[in-house]
Amino acid sequence: MENSQQLTALLIWPMLGSILAWFIPKASQRIYSLFISIVQFALVIYVAYPVITQTGQGLEQTLPWLSDLGIQLSLKLDSTSVWFVLLSGFVSFVVLGMKGQWYRRNTRLFSSMAFFLIFSINAAFLSSNLIVFYLSYEAVFIPMILMVGIWGSSTKANSVFRFFLMSFFGSILMLVSIFYLSYLYFLKTGIFSANLNDLLKLSNENSPAMLWCFAGFFLAFAIKVPLFPFHGWLKEVYVNAPAPATIWMSAILSKLGVYGFIRFVGPLFPEAILSAQGILLALAAFSVIYAAFLAIQAKDPKALLSYSSISHLGFVMLGVFSMGASAKTSAIVLSVSHGLTSLVLFYLYDLIVKRKEDVSLEAYSGLAKKFPILFVCLFIGVLASVSLPGTFNFVGEFLVLIHAYPVSALCTILAGIGVIFGAVYMLKFYQKLGFGVSSDAQVAEVAEDISGFDLIVIVLILALIIYFGFQPSLFLGGMTNV
Repeated sequence: MENSQQLTALLIWPMLGSILAWFIPKASQRIYSLFISIVQFALVIYVAYPVITQTGQGLEQTLPWLSDLGIQLSLKLDSTSVWFVLLSGFVSFVVLGMKGQWYRRNTRLFSSMAFFLIFSINAAFLSSNLIVFYLSYEAVFIPMILMVGIWGSSTKANSVFRFFLMSFFGSILMLVSIFYLSYLYFLKTGIFSANLNDLLKLSNENSPAMLWCFAGFFLAFAIKVPLFPFHGWLKEVYVNAPAPATIWMSAILSKLGVYGFIRFVGPLFPEAILSAQGILLALAAFSVIYAAFLAIQAKDPKALLSYSSISHLGFVMLGVFSMGASAKTSAIVLSVSHGLTSLVLFYLYDLIVKRKEDVSLEAYSGLAKKFPILFVCLFIGVLASVSLPGTFNFVGEFLVLIHAYPVSALCTILAGIGVIFGAVYMLKFYQKLGFGVSSDAQVAEVAEDISGFDLIVIVLILALIIYFGFQPSLFLGGMTNV
């Protein structure tokens, strides 16, 4: 690891953007947000370049904070965290360039909360101190709850309450587990510490206390992913949330749970995972199948996409619970590919809703003839979602299945069947929206096909999905030390 003073810049810049947003005129908020997010993404690329090209072994930075309590601002950018940070930077740039009501109502609040969200996400992905990680992990809820509560649909209150209640319950148990691990470390060394490198000295202990700590971490991250049966909050939140919040939740926030399992749970509780590996793999495989069935039965397009997200994340967790460096690498690859795919699908769906508000899967909408370019882009996104060879999702799911099969052939086969179901509901989604003629196929009076910024961004995302589908070596080569 190389010492670096650059990592704090990934936190300072978005926090500065959050503060300055209150002084920018309302009419300039979208341009301001887009500018700050582009600089943020460029900064992430600059800092991460030595890590992703393997010219460096990783970067770390430690700043004093509450040293007597074992709390330091310990930041770490390595082959595990780098892709999540890059994904966050890219998604944030795309989301903040979208048009919508959030730039017409409470504009300063939206921009400020968006950059505070980016700050919190980066802090969580970079932190190697569990207390700092927890604080960052919890800070994410503030802007997300405000976004859903202020810019969400009419039934947003119940969804926000369920989202907060389930997430807060899991997080409290994780906090208790962190304190207890620090206490165990104090009993062993006489020093309080919440740094991951210090707490790893406890990982070989196989006591009931460690199992309870594992349970606390597991529940918090399983809710965040979410993993069956902890997914009850997801559908209502996704459906009622505004487009930026939905994209952030699907593409990035769900990855906080994945990252937590890879960065903390696996290294701290290897014995607990191995002892419960069969159950964990079964939960992951069942999440794939169960969510696919829910997606097939869904009548709301956004609900279908939300269930699709659960199904794909079940694949990710299958890779995580398979253990081993290669399996974790495949989980990270699939996490990034899912982030890009969900980004493009939810973005395109938002563009469709702006052109025809009453979109439903109960009747054919026949919109492909009206918006051919939009639906060509959507078709490519659907193919990526069903893991067509030549797309990034195919690489991730194929690698996960390869590494999971030696561990559990049954769970791997069950998850593989989910790919077939995925094709069923995604093609249904595309067919219902794009083809046929409905009696109420009314579109907005000034409804044009996709163009301008939207078209450039969508083509860029699709190009990345196809490019990495054929050339995934950058990800695989850069994660040999996972």
